[in-house]
Amino acid sequence: MPKASNAALLFAIKPSKRLKRLVIIVHALALLASMANALVFSVKISLWVLIGLHYRFTGRRLTAKKVTVKYSESLGWELSEGVGFASIEILKSTVITTFALFLHYKYSSQSRLGMSGHKKTLLVSNDALTDKDYRHLIVKLKTTAIK
Repeated sequence: MPKASNAALLFAIKPSKRLKRLVIIVHALALLASMANALVFSVKISLWVLIGLHYRFTGRRLTAKKVTVKYSESLGWELSEGVGFASIEILKSTVITTFALFLHYKYSSQSRLGMSGHKKTLLVSNDALTDKDYRHLIVKLKTTAIK
């Protein structure tokens, strides 16, 4: 991380391996529960197909999503979902823990006209960043956005 105060801090959030494992476990438990119930076999098959499709789409979304969060003194907080950076406002409802960061934000009115006012949530697991970057992100959020 750069030491200069006017330099931009860039946090490239990679897919979380722990979150992928959790999704696999939850879907496996759902498959087991659908097998153990007393429904008709055709309904069980339908449940298996739906759970399988949900797992496929969720797995793709977890691996394909590339998010970058940037902070600079002049521009404030910005977020990129692969295309370009858009200015965001960090909301006070953001939850910070040692295992995960639930970043609540909304796009600023000048960044995306169609998306301004929509509140969104970004889950940042502690293994999605290096330990140093995760701590630095938490400290920067606490000192600039969440007071």
